[in-house]
Amino acid sequence: MQFLQMWNPFTFVGRDIASRQQVETTVRELFNSKPHLTATLGISLAAVSAAMGGNPGAAISATSVATACLLVRIVLERRFLSRSPGEMDSKWIRVFVYGSLMSGFGWGLSSAILFHGGSPETQAITMAVACAVMQGAAGRAYMMPGTALWNIALVIGQMSIVAFAGGQYLHIPAFLLYFVFLTAFIMQMVENRLRQLYAEQMADRLFHEVKEKNELLRIANETLATKAYEDPLTGLANRRKFDLCFDESLAAAALNATPISLMILDVDHFKAFNDTYGHQSGDECLRLITRALSSTITDPGSLVARYGGEEFVVILPGQDMVEAKIVAEKARIAVRLTSLDSLPGTPPRQTISIGLVTSTGGSQTTRDAMLAAADAALYEAKKRGRNRVCSYCDIGEAGEQVPVNTEL
Repeated sequence: MQFLQMWNPFTFVGRDIASRQQVETTVRELFNSKPHLTATLGISLAAVSAAMGGNPGAAISATSVATACLLVRIVLERRFLSRSPGEMDSKWIRVFVYGSLMSGFGWGLSSAILFHGGSPETQAITMAVACAVMQGAAGRAYMMPGTALWNIALVIGQMSIVAFAGGQYLHIPAFLLYFVFLTAFIMQMVENRLRQLYAEQMADRLFHEVKEKNELLRIANETLATKAYEDPLTGLANRRKFDLCFDESLAAAALNATPISLMILDVDHFKAFNDTYGHQSGDECLRLITRALSSTITDPGSLVARYGGEEFVVILPGQDMVEAKIVAEKARIAVRLTSLDSLPGTPPRQTISIGLVTSTGGSQTTRDAMLAAADAALYEAKKRGRNRVCSYCDIGEAGEQVPVNTEL
């Protein structure tokens, strides 16, 4: 900040980079009347010394001026605190500047009254109080250096005049030296404040950048986590996701003593399909079958997953054998009705075979037993000519496999 700019009483250091909250906090501190109460008490102390030294008129005058300034500052503070919430415009900066300059003039006038013709003791106390007031102004109001400098100049100027009038010429260079010291002090405080504001601005920007990057990283991690459980060809859950959900579903079924059904689906003669129409057509065929299964199996809590190759698995929590067979048959028919005319070579419609098993065994049920039973049922469906649903066995209450040999 340039030296001449510092003399502008309306200059607010860092207002262009400080946040609105920082500006309001600073202005609130500047309007605080407690330091003015301390200054008034100090001047009153010097006034007591003047009265005891035989100059009651000066004591009363100085105390009256200081008290009047204090009352004005208290009124201004209350007006500021009672303003509309969030209201912080240049008007309050102007109010502070005018009130502060009035206080500076009042302090200087009170000090000059007490200093002029006072006893050595009164002059010493007055100078000590004036120095304390000026030091306090420099330390508190450095955010508005012009106001602080003018306050100090008003105090030192009036005291220099009465010192000159009283023939105390050595006081004048002492006052000027003190003014230079306070000016350097304020300039250093301003420089430190600007560094702090720039550092806070940099920290705030870096914080938001880190926060934004963390959010992007979180989204990327969620995307990766989703992809980790997704089959890239069909978009269904993959085997890893199936294993996780199947274990959770089995645990929930055991806890709630509810049935759970498992289906293994296999596309019939799919190797021959690939050999005849190519692997690209085979991939598209699997996608079409996936759409048919996803649009058909929509029961709450159900999961359709690609188990590997042309095999799919379906978890049906809470469904017994009868309900599961209905779902399985709907899926079989949906695939059978899926047209493949859009594929090169116009291949015929495909069929699927389904192995089904239901567990009512509660905590005795194991995933391996369920998978083995469903796989055996699928083998039975293939053996009986494909394009059908077979439930080869049930998992009983003791955990044993109970053959039922049923076909839908």
